[in-house]
Amino acid sequence: MEKKIVLLFSVIFSLLVVTNLWFYIRFVFDRVSTYIPIEYNNIIGSDIFVIFYVLFLSLYMTIFIKQMYTKQYSKVFFVISAIFYIVIMLYLLFFKSIGVQGFSFNPFGFILDIFNGQSFEVFANILFFIPLGMIYSFYKMNPKKVAIFSLIILILIETIQYVFKLGFFDISDIETNLMGICIGYILFKYVFFKHRIK
Repeated sequence: MEKKIVLLFSVIFSLLVVTNLWFYIRFVFDRVSTYIPIEYNNIIGSDIFVIFYVLFLSLYMTIFIKQMYTKQYSKVFFVISAIFYIVIMLYLLFFKSIGVQGFSFNPFGFILDIFNGQSFEVFANILFFIPLGMIYSFYKMNPKKVAIFSLIILILIETIQYVFKLGFFDISDIETNLMGICIGYILFKYVFFKHRIK
């Protein structure tokens, strides 16, 4: 049985390596290169970086899938993941658009963005905030408190971006970010807390 599990996760890891490599070449590189200074594009396009990125991400995803398979979740794994996530989000929120300032109060802006071919940005706004909802759920925060606290934090983030010329104050960003938080909170609560976290 143990050999079958090792074989199963070896196959999963191999499939993830191929998938993540294809996804990086096809989508990720172009998107990431717009978020970092031009002088670093050679680094993220180098073979060493791509190999490290693909292997690290594939291993991380394999460990996560294994925890879902065994229905036992590691608190250490979760905390380390949360730290990495917060560091990445701080960069994306406050350092990728230095010198940019603007605002949009259109609550349907994200819908227009989808029809204008910017669906990746809209779904990224949702996807990037799913882990935050999972963090809230991990600490068993009340749903009402999560909603109020998240709304205050998101408005504060958008305000800081506008005031300090770090991006746009965009109502539709607040909406999509809040969607991501809600999705993450619900997923974690009804998937993780049904099982054992060690």
